[in-house]
Amino acid sequence: MTGTPPAQAVIDAIVAVKPALHPGDVHLDASLTRDLGLDSLDLVQLASRITAAYPDFDLRVWLTEAMSSEVDSVRSLARMLAPARAAAEPVR
Repeated sequence: MTGTPPAQAVIDAIVAVKPALHPGDVHLDASLTRDLGLDSLDLVQLASRITAAYPDFDLRVWLTEAMSSEVDSVRSLARMLAPARAAAEPVR
């Protein structure tokens, strides 16, 4: 997952958690809860997948931002994942 662009990594993780969704169904501006139908258990599983691949990613920061702005989009999660991606990649 760490070699994958952040948006695609989030989409892949969402589809893994919610197999009824197809990658083409998951758009960057889709709400994880309202549009894609992720429930609290799905969000826990999604968080587990992301933090396993990106240990520097702080899901609490994203959740705080998502709750305060009421934006829980794929894009907002990918945007928060981008700095963690850079930290997770090996130095060449």
